Amino acid sequence: MNSELPAVDLALGALRALLRDARVAFRIVGGVAVVHHGYARTTEDLDVLVAKGAAAHIDVALAAHGFERVGPNRLRHVASGVRVDVLVAGEPLPRAGDGVYPSPDDLGSSERDAEVAGLRGLIELKLRARRHQDTADVVALLKRLDDGRYVELEASVERSLRRALALLRVDAIEEARNER
Repeated sequence: MNSELPAVDLALGALRALLRDARVAFRIVGGVAVVHHGYARTTEDLDVLVAKGAAAHIDVALAAHGFERVGPNRLRHVASGVRVDVLVAGEPLPRAGDGVYPSPDDLGSSERDAEVAGLRGLIELKLRARRHQDTADVVALLKRLDDGRYVELEASVERSLRRALALLRVDAIEEARNER
């Protein structure tokens, strides 16, 4: 493990405990969710999608779980220094015109861990965000899917995102072929 990277795993347990204690709906998204779904990569922060109005409930329990608020949508785990980006349902996505963050319930959850975004919801978030890392994450996740699982995924993704998903599937197939 790179000693210069913050201890995300330490902060993740504390974050889950904080959000459970605050009794807010949430889903773990971002790099940790990508790793959960099978693409091993590093991440230096945590990203969590919370229900609208969750901030007041979270703030009451911050100190008890070792966190401090360092911005309107950012927390810091004091012991590890890990940054937590809090994505709030109903607030605008990173790029103008791409809509708003869905509710944690609308995002869905992983079959293996109900607190982590399901693959469909995670991919939809990443397709909407359109950042380079998000695109790379989608390609990496798609490489892991056989044709049947991909067809099932494509059918479940919001119709407006299917073309972008299909184009990234072509990239994923090509990259997987080149890795053999």
